[in-house]
Amino acid sequence: MGHLDLLIAAPSDPEAHAGWGDVHFARGLQLGLQQLGVTSRLLYRDNHGKAPPPPPGSSLLVLRGKYAPPASWLARQAYACKALWLISWPLDPTAAELAAYDRLFVASTQDTPRIARLSGRPASPLLQATGFWHVGRPEPASGGVLFVGNTRGVSRPIVRAFHRAGLPLELIGAGWEELGLQPEASSIANHKLPARYRRALAVLNDHHQAMADYGYLNNRVFDVLACAVPVITDIAPGCPPDLEAAVVRHPDSADPRASLEQARALRAQPLLLSRVARCVRQQHSFVARARQLLAGLSPD
Repeated sequence: MGHLDLLIAAPSDPEAHAGWGDVHFARGLQLGLQQLGVTSRLLYRDNHGKAPPPPPGSSLLVLRGKYAPPASWLARQAYACKALWLISWPLDPTAAELAAYDRLFVASTQDTPRIARLSGRPASPLLQATGFWHVGRPEPASGGVLFVGNTRGVSRPIVRAFHRAGLPLELIGAGWEELGLQPEASSIANHKLPARYRRALAVLNDHHQAMADYGYLNNRVFDVLACAVPVITDIAPGCPPDLEAAVVRHPDSADPRASLEQARALRAQPLLLSRVARCVRQQHSFVARARQLLAGLSPD
């Protein structure tokens, strides 16, 4: 394959891209494809209908989050192969939508059989990935427990639990002032996240309910572990076994102090964290995913 168009849910306005994880995800995949000799182009939700035709023989990959392209537009496109990678919002796609694609990839091993049954065609698991990595020994922790994210209009349970326990909590995101919490910043540039993660004792993470229920491990877990830092997460659906050693599960009923002590113990094992980070870099990077993707897009 020589060229792959990537269609994402974000708008084309560059001023809005900082707040769209889809953009960073797609750009990471583009870099992975580039390393494998495949050119790519980003198409956006508001202007893909006006995009110039791709090179002959090109394929299309829809990174399916909150946006699905119109069926009429998809049917008109003369791509050699049309594929969908379901990375979030697993209950949104309909059977008719899924059946319009030649290839289906699912960011959940658990949910892949359901998507195959719903679509009436084969589907392949393809987990989320990361473009971050840390080489060498982990940096000493110089901060507390970090959470990066907006409130979504509510006090997110894992943040609320650590705050109520009086533990050292650091926040980056919007809306926290309304809940009586003071973030250090309302946002952070994606390229600055690895350095910020590496200073933290651990990083908190949570999942949308549907992703949790259907086994979709979000890419923040991969991002944090790639930086040689423990992740404390509400759940870890479908977590690859080779990463489990640096993951602290913190369900609603868990004691934040116990989870913090687990993270401290992991922070005291730099060789373990380095081993997990190396595994992420080798097996769960966007280069690794691009390689799997291209193999799945190859003609039968």
